[in-house]
Amino acid sequence: MSTSLGALQPWLQPYARYMVQIASSYGAHVTSTRRSRLEQSQLYATCGHGECRYPAAPPGHSRHEIGRAWDMVAHPYVLRQLGALWERIGGTWGGRFGDEIHFEA
Repeated sequence: MSTSLGALQPWLQPYARYMVQIASSYGAHVTSTRRSRLEQSQLYATCGHGECRYPAAPPGHSRHEIGRAWDMVAHPYVLRQLGALWERIGGTWGGRFGDEIHFEA
């Protein structure tokens, strides 16, 4: 599992870098970017056993698998502000599962 923004789709990288640059001044950091199908399967299985703090999409349904999503942890207030900004510029925050650390395009 990658944490590098360079693993995202090339067209998404400048936007993600902008968001992370803003977030880093508030102590936020990226915890995940691109995942392989196997990594997504393992994460989904782990979460299915109640061993995850945040939800995971089933394999084949995660934008992480195609380099169009990243997860970033921060104080909930910071995440709400960043999520609102991301949505204003056309992104999706929270994904289909209401995951506060999830940013996707």
